[in-house]
Amino acid sequence: MNYYIDFDHTLYNTPNLTKDMLNTISNFIVKECNLKEDSILAESKMMFNRDNIYNIYDLVKYFAQKYNFDANKLILELNSIIYHSKINVFEDSIPFLNALKEKKHNIYLLSYCEFGLEFQTAKILGSGLIEYFDSIIITSKPKWKLDLDFTNGIFIDDKPEDLIHLFSKNPNDIIRIRRPGDTYSKYNIENIPIKECASLRDVLNSI
Repeated sequence: MNYYIDFDHTLYNTPNLTKDMLNTISNFIVKECNLKEDSILAESKMMFNRDNIYNIYDLVKYFAQKYNFDANKLILELNSIIYHSKINVFEDSIPFLNALKEKKHNIYLLSYCEFGLEFQTAKILGSGLIEYFDSIIITSKPKWKLDLDFTNGIFIDDKPEDLIHLFSKNPNDIIRIRRPGDTYSKYNIENIPIKECASLRDVLNSI
């Protein structure tokens, strides 16, 4: 079987990485520019979102221009965090991927990236998960618009919008990862029979 598995929030604790990066940015600017830590951290959180700047490298360039510091120095610090971010891989991710490999399934990482391909690629490399996949698919096109064999695929994702559209493509199976307290876990999917699991461990028990 072909498994298409989402990256952010499914295999990888993206909010934890975001917290580390924004703290690093704040600490760097406070030290370099002698500013108040609380105000810079608040500004970082306000700016880093889909409505403003959703690429960490662009955020650095924005602050470098605003506060007049060397962006490359801060980018080096962030790269060190991103490229050594295996700690952000959920504890059930590798056992789950290993179990699929042992059963001879085809495993594809399917990651949507609207902003900043370089940043998304760096995250995936830093996670150390590449070796578990037969192929890595990073797309700026919605997942359900890709040329995939949906009917012979099992899709595992956390984002309600993606799940709803993927369901409409008649996949072999579709599973929502709904980790307690995670970004999209508070949103319900109404009137569509999509299986939900609180962890990848639960997924293994259901397939």
